[in-house]
Amino acid sequence: MRNKVWLVFACIIPGLITGCHDDTGMPGAETVSYKVAVIMPLSSGNDWNRTIDWALDNFRQAQVGLPKITEIQVELKNEEDADLAEYLSRVASDDTYTAIIGPYSSRNARLAAIACVAEQKTLILPLATSTEFQRIFAGKECIWNLAQSDLTQCEILLMQMAVSDMPSVSLLTADDDYGKSFSDWFAYQAIELGLEVEDMVIYRNNEELKNGVAHFADKRFRSGALLFAPSKASDFQLFDETYDQLDRGSFPMVYCSDVAHSKTLVGKIKHTYEGVSPSADPASGFVNAYRSKFGESPVAGEAHLFDAISLLGYALAAFGDADLNGAIKNIVDGRDNWNRGWMASDMQAALLRLQAGGFPNLSGVSGDWTFDQKHYASVLNSSYCHWVLKNGEYHTLEYLSTDGSGRTISMLQTWQTQAEQFQQFNQRQEDFNYGKHEGNWAVVIGTSDTWANYRHQADAMAMYQILKRHGYDDDHIVLIIADNIAYDSRNLYPGVVKVKPDGENLYRDMKVDYKINDVTIADLQDIFLGNSSKRLPHVIAPGKNDNIIVFWCGHGNHNRLAWGSHGTVYGTQVRDILRAMHEEQRYRKILFAMDACYSGSIGEACIGIPGVLFITAANAYETSKADMKDPEMGIWLSNGFTRAFQEAIDETPNITMRDLYYKLARQTVGSHATVYNAEYYGNMYSNTMKEYLN
Repeated sequence: MRNKVWLVFACIIPGLITGCHDDTGMPGAETVSYKVAVIMPLSSGNDWNRTIDWALDNFRQAQVGLPKITEIQVELKNEEDADLAEYLSRVASDDTYTAIIGPYSSRNARLAAIACVAEQKTLILPLATSTEFQRIFAGKECIWNLAQSDLTQCEILLMQMAVSDMPSVSLLTADDDYGKSFSDWFAYQAIELGLEVEDMVIYRNNEELKNGVAHFADKRFRSGALLFAPSKASDFQLFDETYDQLDRGSFPMVYCSDVAHSKTLVGKIKHTYEGVSPSADPASGFVNAYRSKFGESPVAGEAHLFDAISLLGYALAAFGDADLNGAIKNIVDGRDNWNRGWMASDMQAALLRLQAGGFPNLSGVSGDWTFDQKHYASVLNSSYCHWVLKNGEYHTLEYLSTDGSGRTISMLQTWQTQAEQFQQFNQRQEDFNYGKHEGNWAVVIGTSDTWANYRHQADAMAMYQILKRHGYDDDHIVLIIADNIAYDSRNLYPGVVKVKPDGENLYRDMKVDYKINDVTIADLQDIFLGNSSKRLPHVIAPGKNDNIIVFWCGHGNHNRLAWGSHGTVYGTQVRDILRAMHEEQRYRKILFAMDACYSGSIGEACIGIPGVLFITAANAYETSKADMKDPEMGIWLSNGFTRAFQEAIDETPNITMRDLYYKLARQTVGSHATVYNAEYYGNMYSNTMKEYLN
């Protein structure tokens, strides 16, 4: 809450920072003070204090001569402190703190967001750019991201590779929130830009990082490019040290993400690298002003921290703190023509316009403050510095920017972007001489067993209900799920499972054959091969003229699939089961629909098996994406590929395989639905889903 005072504060208050000043406002002007926690990493080499002081002083100068003065007191906290979570919880629930700015990292921003959402405390994040973080907390009304997600940075790096005519691209990144933005979107974006994806390596520790660097020293990568997205600056230093010991003539061109742009690395990196980092808008003049003031260039985060303080200052000075999030929304939604900048005189003119009831279209030093209108997940425009690190020093090559109307758009809008690159099929391909179709069987598997992965079981149940609607009886369906979400204590609708917030109850009239954690891989093979036993009383028993549809939904990684709590199914095991079925003439045709991350790697493993068609949610280097969320329970109800697949076959059961693929390719968001083994299956234009649906 605010505290009204009539005296001008000293420059430094114990534990707090305010702008230095000696003459503010009209004589007798009312001063309203607000305390704000700023949380940044103090070992990063960045001098956050001077950036904070500059922003506060600029805001103070903007109020000279005004009848009412807004004073921001900053309490600077090191986000590397062990008590950060406790501190965030305390500050979020303490009404004497008006807002929180920071933390810097997405991992710590998640802690702050959880605390602030619970208390509806305003949280302004200068550079928390994890795509998943921004997506999870989109629309929470109290969280304001001043930079686009790393999804945008990934695309800009890939565009630089495309401009440089790189024949292939690879990725090396960390297994954390930051790296997930790159591993989730790298392959999808590369393919959309016409780049061939060569390989992708995700590391969890220093040893795996060194092995990853050595992996890319192979000559097959020499002519391509490597995107390196390190988890922390020390990872980049280890990369450079490992690289120094390798045959660098065989190494691809290396492009680095913003973590590699750090003052702590100056003079410590031996070799030459390129990269990009979020930066100030070059048109704002902030970089030149910073150099003039401090004798060096700003690095990632400083412009955005300056903007966080400025945005908060505008909102408090114009509207107060009674509804601070509403006040910030008023600021970022301003559309009145405005051509002024960020300096004190410009800021004062903006304050006067706001206090007079106007809504100028304001920008900060990092760029335009326009947010996406639906969720306010992040700004729609970001600027990036394209740099080269040579002889231990960073040099700016150029500045790159995005805008909300261009190819690179807001994180949520990009999440809703469909693929533009499609597979082509031979319309004249001769069909194989299959025997006369006699019957149909189905195996439906949801491999996850936790509440957080509700969607995998829900999607399996939805598939079961579709099959029942299209003529299957329980004797011809084997359903394998954990069956533990309908009556989970966190389910707000006990006994109900849905894939849409207003959807039907999929749990009704359902027969589960096996619990996922009770089934081994050997059991799975027996189920597919028709080997019933006391342990496995219900299996499929197709003959050589029967078709089988397999639906599999769960988590995956390259060439492996999660199975329940601790199990793993490998692509080679799926291949061996299908080969055994072919050798024993256990099917006529098989349609295998799989929704899992990197599911294309399973399809690749099974190429060459006659009569089997794989349709996967993603290719071998992509993650699949959740699609439908329940706002009350806060969990994902369904996956995007599965929703599109199930709607297509349910509404148009005679759809051709080619049309089914195109429908999935257009409607699947964030990954490339992919067909595998079509050349061993038959003509995609004449084969239809009617062969699998009664």
